[in-house]
Amino acid sequence: MKPDNATRQKLFTYLLYISMSCVITALLNIVHTVYVLKINITTSTFIIPVFAGLMFGLMLAHIKALSEKLSTMAYTDSLTQIYNRLHFAHFLDAEIDKVKRYGGTFSIIFFDLDYFKEVNDNYGHLAGDEVLEKVTEIVAKANRSADIFARYGGEEFIILTPETNLSGALIHAERLRNDIEQYEFKNVGHISSSFGVAEFDPDKDDVDSLLARADKALYMAKEYGRNRVEKA
Repeated sequence: MKPDNATRQKLFTYLLYISMSCVITALLNIVHTVYVLKINITTSTFIIPVFAGLMFGLMLAHIKALSEKLSTMAYTDSLTQIYNRLHFAHFLDAEIDKVKRYGGTFSIIFFDLDYFKEVNDNYGHLAGDEVLEKVTEIVAKANRSADIFARYGGEEFIILTPETNLSGALIHAERLRNDIEQYEFKNVGHISSSFGVAEFDPDKDDVDSLLARADKALYMAKEYGRNRVEKA
């Protein structure tokens, strides 16, 4: 498998850390030995500092890798690799602030998988995890690049759709519902999902009220038979 662009970029960054550390160490060693101490450079006096620079570069690269890993863990869901609930809240706060300041609109789409507990009970949690990962892939493929997609918890997901009114969000939710229903999951078969959609009202809504309305719409979808989209 060929590395993707992000992986290549990381490898390049780490190699740059190591190379620059070696070069700088070598140059400093030459300057100090020749111009300060005024002695000839031998093989050992040249190689040892360069080796020290190599080790220092490796250490910097390792620290950089750990820092990126911790940063990723802070805002992504470990299973699906999409945003987690906490990081989604930052996007939602920012979008509410933007709409209240400058106008416009946005909607959120709440959805979860119908009878997902039965998937775990009948096929095992590993199969359930595979379903969640595939659902994430299906939805991410259908979303726009501007949409913010997150795992809200368990089998619940949420999407923030900027510059999208209720009508547009309902169309998008219906498409997602159909895409999930039509897909045949490995070992599990077909599953369905239920959706609740709400458009932000700048005169009435805050974070809590908007989420509550979308959640109520999702509850209505469950009450009315599941595998459907309801609006707040």
